[in-house]
Parts: sequence; C-alpha cells; structure tokens
Amino acid sequence: MTGRQRADKPSGSISLVLDQPSTLKPGDDLRDGLSAIVREGDHLWVANDETTSLERLTIDGDHAAGHRSFDLTTFLTLPGEGEIDIEGLDISGDTLWLLGSHSAVRKRVKDKHSPDQARKALATVEVSQRRQVLARLWTGTLADADGSRNGGQQKATVFGTGKGTGGGLLDLLSDDPHLGGFIRSPSIPGKDNGIDCEGLAVAGGRVFIGLRGPVLRGWAVIIELNAGNGPGIAPQPIGPGGRRYRKHFLDLRGLGVRDLCRHHNDLLVLAGPTMELDGRTTLFRWRDALVSDGEAVLPRGELKGELDIPFGHGKDRAEGVTVLEDGRSVLVVYDTPASERKTGDHGVRADVFGLSE
Repeated sequence: MTGRQRADKPSGSISLVLDQPSTLKPGDDLRDGLSAIVREGDHLWVANDETTSLERLTIDGDHAAGHRSFDLTTFLTLPGEGEIDIEGLDISGDTLWLLGSHSAVRKRVKDKHSPDQARKALATVEVSQRRQVLARLWTGTLADADGSRNGGQQKATVFGTGKGTGGGLLDLLSDDPHLGGFIRSPSIPGKDNGIDCEGLAVAGGRVFIGLRGPVLRGWAVIIELNAGNGPGIAPQPIGPGGRRYRKHFLDLRGLGVRDLCRHHNDLLVLAGPTMELDGRTTLFRWRDALVSDGEAVLPRGELKGELDIPFGHGKDRAEGVTVLEDGRSVLVVYDTPASERKTGDHGVRADVFGLSE
C-alpha cells in the first residue's frame, strides 16, 4: 500500500493519564475510547467518543497528566441527548474546534440476544441530533478556573441540526449527487459505509472534514467549508456554482479517513477501514492542501504514504493524530487499546512516530 511490508515502529511514546470520571458513565474508563487528539502548546486535548466532555492533559516529558475534564453541556447549547461522539478536534489560534460523527447507528447484536432479538436489533437504526455537531469554543473560556460560561458567544458557535441551531452539515449535503443518497431518510448507518465524520483540520476560515464513510468505489471524501467571519459558523459560498462546500476525492486505497492533521501547508490524513474491521492503517500526506484552491481529485500517485501504523486484532485501532512541538513527529492515539498499552490504573501509551519531511 505504501511500499512497506510491515508497519513502522514508533520512535517513542507518551503515557496519557486520564484519571477523571466520564461525564455520562462515571464507571467507564476514559482511556478505552479515545477518538481524537490535538496539541496546544504544552497541552493535549483529547476526546472519548462516549462522553459529553473534552479532556485536557499537560505534557511533561514522556507523560501527559494533570487531567482536567470539561463537560461541554456547560459551555454549548447542544441538541438532543446522550454522547456527542466527538471524532475530530483542532486548534486554530485561540479557538478549539470539535466535530461529532454525524452518523446514524445500527443497533449491535449482543451475545445474550435470541435470534429474534438479533434480527430486531439489526433492523433498528437510530439517529442522534447530538452527534450532528460542528462547534468552536474560545480556549480561554474552557481554561477559566471557575468554568464560567459566556452563554451568548458559546451558543452561536454550534453548527448542527436541532432547535435554534439552523441547518447543519447534513442539510448542506442532503442533495449532493455523491453523498445525498447516504443521508436522505432512511439514513445509512456509519458502520454500513454511511456518513461518518472522523477527521477535522482548520486553517483560518477553512474547515476540512474527513469522512470515514462513505468510500465511493475506493475513493475517500473530504468536505471543505468556509466558516465565515461572523461570531457563528455560517458556511460561505466556496464550491462550484456558489455551493457552500467543496468536495475533495482521495484514492486512499479503499480506506476511509480516520483523522486529519495540519503539517506546514500539508494535510496529514490518517486512513483506516471504514467498516468494523481490523486492517491496514496508513498516514498519507496531501501536499499543499492548505494553500490549494478549488476541488481536488487525488489519485494514488499524488498522495504520499508517510507511515504505516500498527494495528491489532480487535484492539489498537488508530483514531487520532497530532503533530508534536518539534514539528518532525506525530502522536497517535488508539481506540480499544491493548492491555499491554495500559499503564497503572488510568494511563495509556500513545505512540510517537517520526515524519520524513
């Protein structure tokens, strides 16, 4: 896939210590479901996709501790109930951006289910408005020691469906010739190659949203918005014919986007299986993405395979990537970490990989 027979070996690791309880299920272990990460100076912001919170750690050598948890229901007016399913984070200036998966969910079959119960579960698709969120917050508000809320400002930063929020990303895409059929009712679940947002990169007003699914005949999709200059998020005309989004198609060898990360003028694209499968995970480089104009169609030869990331069988699925302070290496976090990756009662090892450029 990238010319390598085996996954690259990490050059080091950082142990993330997440010792605060989950905002939804206090008994859950936050390190088991890490879904996104971004570095801000000496801090790491991370998300667990089964909560309503963001977690902040402070880097000290090969450890990141001093865990602070920020319940987003305190800072944002969010639609619906339950988890936000955060799958993308980025920092632009003094603003932290977050992205929900926007995916519909087909119910799981459990070991205790009878055949009739299994059939019923597989026929049940649930849509959560709370997952359909793109939001931005001033990091100073989050870091405020007393957790104070600037209600008017924060309410305006949510872009999603639901009362008081106006149209969202799915509304923009509902009539799209490539993606609309995956959105219109009945929605195709994310794990069935339906809409599943799993990557976010922001450069000024440009917002890049990576789709884990759908993958179209082997081509992955990245949506780009121009967020506008106002206090809210109001996508401006940016695409052909005045369309309020651009579509970029990338030949990621049949893989979907699992995360996006800025590196100089390039986008690093973490790619992995779109379905619930164990499989090749690769970090690609889209050169000059942040200074390009127009919609891109990038065949294999125009995407550099930067790294092959190790993966396990039912464990160690790479979900998030961020560039470290040296600018020459990245930190990768994993969903469902292997037991040997865990340290102590609350720690989990994230891998450091060197970049070639």
